[in-house]
Amino acid sequence: MPKTLYRAENIALAMLLRELRESAGLLQAALADRLGRSQTYVSNIEQAIRRLDLVELRDYCAALGVSLPDLIGQWEQRIGPTSRSRTSRAKAKA
Repeated sequence: MPKTLYRAENIALAMLLRELRESAGLLQAALADRLGRSQTYVSNIEQAIRRLDLVELRDYCAALGVSLPDLIGQWEQRIGPTSRSRTSRAKAKA
C-alpha cells in the first residue's frame, strides 16, 4: 500500500483545501496568519507535500470558515468509495 502522502485521496484533499481558500478570497499568507503559521506551511499543504492530522485539519477548517463535517462530505464526494470498500472487493476476488 502506498504512503498516504502519495495517494489520490490526499491529493484530492489538498486540492479541495486550496479551492476553499480561494473561494473564501484568502491568499495563502492571510490563511497562514489566521492559523498562526507560515505561508510555506499552507503552500506545502496545498501541494500535498505535508499532511494534516485531525486536530490541524479542524483548525484549518475553522480558519477557512467551513465545518469539518462539511469538508469531509465534500472530500468524500470527490474520492468516491472508501478505501476499505476497495480493499474488501480485492479480497473477495482473491
